[in-house]
Amino acid sequence: MKTIVLIENDVLTRALLSQCLAGEGWCVMEADNGEAGLDLVQKHHPAVVLCDIRTPKGNGFKVCRSIREQPALESTRVILTSVSRFGNDRDSAFGAGAHDYLVKPIPPADLLRTLAACVPKEPEPTEETISEAEKHAPTLVRFWGVRGSIPTPGHQTATFGGNTSCVEVRVGDNVIILDAGSGIRLLGQSLMKEFRDKPLNITMLVTHTHWDHIQGFPFFIPAYSPKVSVRVLGYEGAVHGLRGALFEQMQSAFFPVALHQMASHVTFEELDDLQFKLGSVRVSAIFANHPGICLGYRLSTPAGDVVYMPDHEAYERHEVERQKVSGETSEQGLDYARRQDEKVIEFIRGADVMIADSQYDAAEYPARLGWGHTCADDTVQNAILGGVKQLFLFHHDPDHHDKKIESMVERAQEWVAEQHSTLSVAAAREGAEYLLQPH
Repeated sequence: MKTIVLIENDVLTRALLSQCLAGEGWCVMEADNGEAGLDLVQKHHPAVVLCDIRTPKGNGFKVCRSIREQPALESTRVILTSVSRFGNDRDSAFGAGAHDYLVKPIPPADLLRTLAACVPKEPEPTEETISEAEKHAPTLVRFWGVRGSIPTPGHQTATFGGNTSCVEVRVGDNVIILDAGSGIRLLGQSLMKEFRDKPLNITMLVTHTHWDHIQGFPFFIPAYSPKVSVRVLGYEGAVHGLRGALFEQMQSAFFPVALHQMASHVTFEELDDLQFKLGSVRVSAIFANHPGICLGYRLSTPAGDVVYMPDHEAYERHEVERQKVSGETSEQGLDYARRQDEKVIEFIRGADVMIADSQYDAAEYPARLGWGHTCADDTVQNAILGGVKQLFLFHHDPDHHDKKIESMVERAQEWVAEQHSTLSVAAAREGAEYLLQPH
């Protein structure tokens, strides 16, 4: 039976809400103050907490923050209620981590509809429940944004594109989106046209919350549709959690539409495991060498493996250049850096497709030491050592026009030929598609 903790100081309101919930199959636990309510939450780990913001011994905001700070209660949904119609109370509720905010008196239909949207999702499909079509479907990789740092529209970037990081990976109707840079706007429009009369479930994997990887999210139309389920996964950042970072960029000072105005079927999940499944796709993650907390992902699909590492600085070159600048000589430091590079090579080993940070050439890199991005030569070399089949140079520098990117591809292809490798190299380009057929 679904469990809910109801924290409500008004006796009559509490009785009415409890009766409504019990009639719909909920196991209701009642408390008349925040302290008693939190005790129940700690003991029973309910699916949902329904709490008035004006409760004694711990108001609703405090209750919500306390729940959100505890990893063991990550799956607990919090709905705050109030008689207040002040906009700042609503904003404060979502800022504290609430999943929804209801103004009293609450119509039973509205309460039940909100609860239905907040109930934790069913477990991930098992091999038995994954459709045969998905098990044998090709894997489509489509580029929607390939630029790094900031969008760069203009005639000099028209060939490869100026939108920031966003890649779609499709296995049947399993839609996985890698990052939410400005390229996600057009992707959202395309998905809504394609799935107009069909259910649409989207999983978004965010590498990190630097602006160029999330700035398109407010413009992602499917997130505003109640018919679409959007599940956003990422690792907790150095300063903000995943949801917190997206909330901050959609505050009224920066954007006219708040995060809570998106559909209730948008959920945010902080990853605590670097290996998990999305339908028929096995996902592995690795920490990248980039300021803050940043991940790279490997998607193992029925048709092949796709690696996505848009922000990563090769360890050995970083250490070599650092020692040049500092005048230091440390074989121990170099050995350690090489071992870290070897871990990355093992992570990408045998991948069918690798989409990787190649922001600088060898001449540019020393002046950008420690910025968290890779010299293209290192990206190519690691792909060769890892036995990657197809490499896409990615996260193009905003100052690189089309001819510069073409010259970097030519240099990469020359290096591959010199190494007698079978690696294929191209630059990621907006609108380009790459199809992996099942073995």
